[in-house]
Amino acid sequence: MATRWRLRLPPLDLPLAVAALGLTAIGLLVVFSATSVPGAHHGLWTRQLVWAACALAAAWIVAGIHYRVYDALAWPLYGVSLLLLVLVLVMGSSAMGARRWLDLGPLRFQPSEIAKIATVLALARWFDNPRRDLRRFLHWLPPLLFTLAPFALVAKEPDLGTSLSFPAILVAMYFWAGMPAGQLLLGLTPVFAAGAYLLMRSQPGGQWFVLPVVAAIITLWAVARPRLHAVLVVVLLNVAVCTVLPRVVDHLSVYQLRRIETFLDPQGDRYGAGYQVIQSQIAIGSGGVFGKGYLKGTQKALAFLPMRHTDFIFSVVGEELGLGGALTVVLLYALLVLRGWRLALVARSGFASLLAAGLVTALFYQVLVNMLMTIGWAPVTGLPLPLISYGGTALIVNGIQIGLLQNVALRRQES
Repeated sequence: MATRWRLRLPPLDLPLAVAALGLTAIGLLVVFSATSVPGAHHGLWTRQLVWAACALAAAWIVAGIHYRVYDALAWPLYGVSLLLLVLVLVMGSSAMGARRWLDLGPLRFQPSEIAKIATVLALARWFDNPRRDLRRFLHWLPPLLFTLAPFALVAKEPDLGTSLSFPAILVAMYFWAGMPAGQLLLGLTPVFAAGAYLLMRSQPGGQWFVLPVVAAIITLWAVARPRLHAVLVVVLLNVAVCTVLPRVVDHLSVYQLRRIETFLDPQGDRYGAGYQVIQSQIAIGSGGVFGKGYLKGTQKALAFLPMRHTDFIFSVVGEELGLGGALTVVLLYALLVLRGWRLALVARSGFASLLAAGLVTALFYQVLVNMLMTIGWAPVTGLPLPLISYGGTALIVNGIQIGLLQNVALRRQES
């Protein structure tokens, strides 16, 4: 009697795995193209290939360990991540005006990437308690405080783009943990106030932007009908922002101010701060529908496009592969994000659901900001494109994020 052999795969989320592997493969091809021009970055593709293998191994290992282990280790990991962020400020290596890297012997990495995962774990651990009532001040204040800690340390490096990922993660996990939408929007009014202030400061007639913000806040108060203590907290937060923000802006470094000004008016300094964005727009626009062809990008070949293998790698995709290639990348990211949110919906464990929600928010934020940056719709922040941009720390951390999402997929029926 013949023996039948069947290949039984673990119950992974296959669309998520296909999207992640597809993006990584595209990343390897585009990094090869971006670094094929002789120069300082020539030959980095081989390193990226090694890091991709390490990322795959990290994803496999992380997925195999039950997520309850990460639940138990959430606070120690969070504490270690804060320690590493402090060490960066004390003994980190500097590059391009920022101190973001930590060198420990032969190992060189960015602790801010690790801090994102550690913060998601800590928030999931905190919110995974049925007795938490996020309408109560003492239940929603602690997550705010221990999210502000890594936010402040990363902003101090300075790395504004990565630091803003922490508030984005917190807002998503607040909502996923059950905070009422009206209360959450009221808590975001200081963000609206900060945006109105920046517009008022930088644009002629910008003072008129204050009126719709005030109207929106009043409308939210009328609709949400918050408790008195919530109103007092929101008022104090807005007063604090209006008081502190002008001083913060006055103490921003020169390159940070230039990036904000460039975002608002990239043509104002075409050969200075606006050069990166303008060249990126030219590269993407020149690709047309079908692109110039793989390895045939001229903006890249003539070295007009800065950081073509890291922050502006999506511009190389647009130039060489055209609209079709860019849409393929966008659709793969959309598939990855949607599958991540689906895991958050179907997971029976509260911790696993919150973990998936936080991880997919971190990925979505980084993808969105990077892509908007390359077309001039967001300030240049230095955020790499997940799974595609060159970089060892970022790629391995992305692998860990995908591994944790697959961890949830493997055990989504467990409560």
